[in-house]
Amino acid sequence: MRTSLLLGLTCAAALLGSIASAQDHVMRIASGNPADPLALPASASLTIFEQKVEEYTNGRVDVQIFPDGQLGDQLSGLQQVKSGELQGSELAMGVMSNLFPKITFTDLPYVIPDMAVAQKLYTRRNPMMKEILTEMEDTTGVGIMFFMPQAYRQLTTKGKQVKTVDDLKGVKVRTMQVRPHIEMFNAAGAQATPVPWLEVYSSLQTGVVDGQENPLATIRAMNFQEVQNYITLTRHVHLVGAVTYNVAWFESLEPELQVAIMKAGEEASVGAMALAPVKDVLDAKWLTEQGVEIYTPTAEEIEGFKSVLQPPAFAWFDANVEGGAEVLKKVTEEIDRLQGQFGELVY
Repeated sequence: MRTSLLLGLTCAAALLGSIASAQDHVMRIASGNPADPLALPASASLTIFEQKVEEYTNGRVDVQIFPDGQLGDQLSGLQQVKSGELQGSELAMGVMSNLFPKITFTDLPYVIPDMAVAQKLYTRRNPMMKEILTEMEDTTGVGIMFFMPQAYRQLTTKGKQVKTVDDLKGVKVRTMQVRPHIEMFNAAGAQATPVPWLEVYSSLQTGVVDGQENPLATIRAMNFQEVQNYITLTRHVHLVGAVTYNVAWFESLEPELQVAIMKAGEEASVGAMALAPVKDVLDAKWLTEQGVEIYTPTAEEIEGFKSVLQPPAFAWFDANVEGGAEVLKKVTEEIDRLQGQFGELVY
């Protein structure tokens, strides 16, 4: 009887220890996007990440996603990660530029030529990105766990169809609080108006702004078609999202857990890359069916947008980011190198 009792107590203690161990590592991640994994590429990535971290760590790390802005907007989430209140946050890279200006190159207009290049560039394995991310972690205490290459930002408007860069004159365009975005739209004669993400719909509805710019998947997910009549496929900035992490928290984990989390992140990144091009096709069709008029600029018209939008954004980056010119040089050289790799596919 005594032996059975001791054995039972030992098993109970082991069970409690196992539960305690599983609860020791909680990763709370803030997100402004819907929980539905098919709503947005970022949503798909977070769903995969949550499942794979728990799988690869045998339940020792509990990932908890807080979608729909439950914990605040993207900038607030980033600040909470830096302070250690949260272990992670999901955001657009433009938001990260508020903390680490060098990363603003991700939001410069007409830099990323296509999705294939974006997929090779935006990864912790890429040597150029590794250099930038290491500096980011060392100077800010916040790192990028994985990227979510998504789709190009497109322009939407309500009362005026934009076909050429000249048509932007006088249009109040909602932008993120990202200086290159503000500089480039103002240079075109538009009125760049930063509006917090959770207030964009109401701002479009009430006329605070005339338009906004986001990928088609975001336009659909946020029901912007209800308050916008036109979409122009300007492809002016390639949107890449990311999941951040608090470096001190991450480094407190056992090495095998760190590897497992990064492995899960790499797998989760594939979710965004796979869903984004599919969503572009499906959402364009759906938005058209909802009565939105979509215009595809000619190559000449795109060149017109680029010639006006790119110079002021590049000039701001060069003047306001320490080592900005060198970063742009490295980015350009790396994109050229990646483009060259595609030739290796032919044999």
